[in-house]
Amino acid sequence: MVKQRLGSGLVLLTAMSMFAAANCDNGDTVVSVNFGYDSTAMDVQMNAASMHITITPHSGGGRAVTADADVNHDDAGAITSAVYKRVTVNGLSGMVDVTVDAKDSGSSTLLTASTTVELVQHGAVAAFVKFARAATPDAGADAGEATGGTTGSGGAGGSGGAVGSGGAGETGGAVGSGGTTSAGGVKGSGGSTGSGGMTAAGPAGSGGNRGTGGA
Repeated sequence: MVKQRLGSGLVLLTAMSMFAAANCDNGDTVVSVNFGYDSTAMDVQMNAASMHITITPHSGGGRAVTADADVNHDDAGAITSAVYKRVTVNGLSGMVDVTVDAKDSGSSTLLTASTTVELVQHGAVAAFVKFARAATPDAGADAGEATGGTTGSGGAGGSGGAVGSGGAGETGGAVGSGGTTSAGGVKGSGGSTGSGGMTAAGPAGSGGNRGTGGA
């Protein structure tokens, strides 16, 4: 119910402020500053005691203009005072920043809102500022630290092959014996030369003795 009453009053007062701004005919340059709140700033709406307004030119060398507006509430917390403030800014021109600080009863700033408008020389312009808090994104849960993979075990060592035994050495062939002496006048023939045995490592066989001639 309070919100509905406030919304209706805000529309009415905003329309009045725009009408007042559009009908400024005294030769002054005026900014009609309108205050609004979104759903994130309901506490500011309930607790604001005043508005501090600063109008700063972008260029042109003019000094910033400041003004203050009181904020009144009824027993239910609804705002009963005007939700706009007409500020005379003679001497300023071009684009200006309009900054509004909502202050509590102890003059501490509750929240700040701002906008930019272009001045109309010897006329009036409406500036709308809305108090709102920027949404704060939820921080994601910290990812758990990745664990390292398990260490692989080494393969079993292969056993060496059995040592091969050497082959048996070949023995040398028997030495040939010399021929026997012939008893007759016929010349005896020499004995045949003994051949050495074929060996892998044994000594070669020696030749047989030569036979002597007959008497």
